[in-house]
Amino acid sequence: MARPKALDYEVRKQDILRAAAVMFAKKGYNETLLEDIAEQCGIGKSSLYHYHRSKHAILYGLIKWKIEDLAWKVDAAVEAAGTPEEQFHAMTATLVNEYLRVPDEITVLLTMPRHLNAAAKSSISQIQHRIINRMVLLVQALRPDVEVTRKKLTAMAMLYFGMTNWIHVWYKPSGSINASELSGMIVRIFLDGINGMDPEQLT
Repeated sequence: MARPKALDYEVRKQDILRAAAVMFAKKGYNETLLEDIAEQCGIGKSSLYHYHRSKHAILYGLIKWKIEDLAWKVDAAVEAAGTPEEQFHAMTATLVNEYLRVPDEITVLLTMPRHLNAAAKSSISQIQHRIINRMVLLVQALRPDVEVTRKKLTAMAMLYFGMTNWIHVWYKPSGSINASELSGMIVRIFLDGINGMDPEQLT
């Protein structure tokens, strides 16, 4: 008979993912053992298998959970905003705040999909493209005066993510620039750049 699921099964399953994020970010995926994750959780190694069947399953569950959560938060923030500029502010603030709130989870999300198998990578990629496409649509909305080519929309979207995706690596919350100011700097640099481009540069 299969072992019944506890009432807090999903909570414990997510706790394991958070613990795994700490260990993966600290030691790397290959160097992290299931024993390390279990110890970080305060449970026995055998208990892990009740929630995740392998280390790969833990990594996939962690990345899928984090990218889905991030996509949902971005969608909610953008859809609650008004003008394209306000939507851009909302998306940037959401990303910056989330990247700084859970840096270990973001480190795993951005650097460890290479350890996933092909099927898992494909699943994650579909969700990632949802966030990228959100920015692509925003870039076009920011320049309604010109029909920007798809290649240039994608290039500008990826340049934007180049500014945001790694701030958790170098940014120090204890420094003189707070998260809100950092978001504002990213917004201003990007908006000034795209608004300063001539139409022929965008087509």
